[in-house]
Amino acid sequence: MHISFKGNRLDDWGLHADGDQSSASIQQAEQTSSEYLMVQNTVSYRLNVSRTIEQLENGFYTLTALSQNSGGQQKCYIYAGTGNEDVRMTSLPVSLDWISVVIRGLEVKDGQCTIGLLTEANGGNWCKIESFELVKSDQAYELLKGGDISEMPRVEENGGIYRDNHKLKDGLEILKDYGHNIVRIRLYNDPGNPSYWPSNQLDERGYQNEERTLALVKRAKDLGFQIQFSFHYSDYWTNGLAQHKPHAWEGLPFDELKEALYQYTRSFMQRLIKQGTIPEYVSLGNEIQGGICYPDGAIANWPQLAELLKAGYQAVKEVSESSKVVIHLDGATEDEKYEQFFGNCERYGVPYDIIGPSYYPFWTQASVQQLVAFCDKLVRRFNKDILLMETGFNWCSTTGAGMRGQLENNGPEPYESTPEGQRDFMYSLMNGIKQVADGRCIGILYWDPIMIYVPGVGWQKDAPNVVDNTTLFDFVGNALPAMLAYKYNN
Repeated sequence: MHISFKGNRLDDWGLHADGDQSSASIQQAEQTSSEYLMVQNTVSYRLNVSRTIEQLENGFYTLTALSQNSGGQQKCYIYAGTGNEDVRMTSLPVSLDWISVVIRGLEVKDGQCTIGLLTEANGGNWCKIESFELVKSDQAYELLKGGDISEMPRVEENGGIYRDNHKLKDGLEILKDYGHNIVRIRLYNDPGNPSYWPSNQLDERGYQNEERTLALVKRAKDLGFQIQFSFHYSDYWTNGLAQHKPHAWEGLPFDELKEALYQYTRSFMQRLIKQGTIPEYVSLGNEIQGGICYPDGAIANWPQLAELLKAGYQAVKEVSESSKVVIHLDGATEDEKYEQFFGNCERYGVPYDIIGPSYYPFWTQASVQQLVAFCDKLVRRFNKDILLMETGFNWCSTTGAGMRGQLENNGPEPYESTPEGQRDFMYSLMNGIKQVADGRCIGILYWDPIMIYVPGVGWQKDAPNVVDNTTLFDFVGNALPAMLAYKYNN
């Protein structure tokens, strides 16, 4: 079933407003070939317009429309649903160009669906909507939205506190209240051991070791979060440049290294299962575009890298068949990198379930729309779902210590390094991932949402915090406006 209502006649829409209706206007404006619905705010005002579509076939639908948006509103989103408890929404990105917005996985159960636009805005704010289309897709869709919380215990134990609207509250509860439904948690083998380098570069209290990690996973599960669990296979941070083997694995012949990785993965997965915290997603390594466990598993020796990845996959699936295995690379939009890596996965028979790119506008110098096109290519080429494993955006040009942070700028995206700019970027990104073909981009994980400014807490011992100006909380731990992107997208 395909329903298009492009004309948007005003008498088709019901107006549900709070406050003085003279303070806003709803207009029908003619263009050369179409009409659009416009909401113009003259003073601070909340307005809700909707219409109900009837005689629909039951099943799942996708709703699309075109929008323009001046920005500046407290709320501005399209919504669709069959009742107060079953409403899906997508916040309108800030754009003076007409762009597509989408709601996926809308389930019609009783033959009707209410579609609307809600805005709570200031004087001078406006938005326009045209060309609504409701298409029966028969595809359920759950948007995963969360971030990495691995540093939260260290922040808290060193005096960091979290607030919402300046009121003290548990940081995880704040995330949940705003609609986060998944957290990423990472594991190091033996972090902070003073007898080994680079383990000794991390806090001697062993944050992100097995015991602390198990406790954090349980804390998150008890609040209802899904878990994306990341094995780093190191005593230290890993990425494309640093994939140091755990000190316990140094010097092992390759067959023994593979067995050690298998046993370690299997053993810890069993510990997760034993405490009732099955991870929905498990990544083998962190940003492994260069391989893992250097030099044995570097991409210079792909057959050995393939064997290590196969061992990790086997260990995960033997313990939890339902856990989906993620392969995580940096550099989203770098087509050649992804073709080579996942092409080699095909060549060497490496099994996996999810492709997990990192996307930062600064590091990639790519826009959200370029990301969408890249994800569409990945879906067509490899027929895998995509989970964005990392993203980040400055809300301040400097860190809490007054220095430049990890991101020098925000790349080609047109948003400033302000709390509002970060929010508007996240509105755009949330809508963008839902644009990916057939709903194959299933969600996004933010880096690092909770590592707020706390004196003495940095990315390693005696090193500054370089991400506290990209978090989802400000320097004193108060939730930032970007949280609204989680609230008004589902």
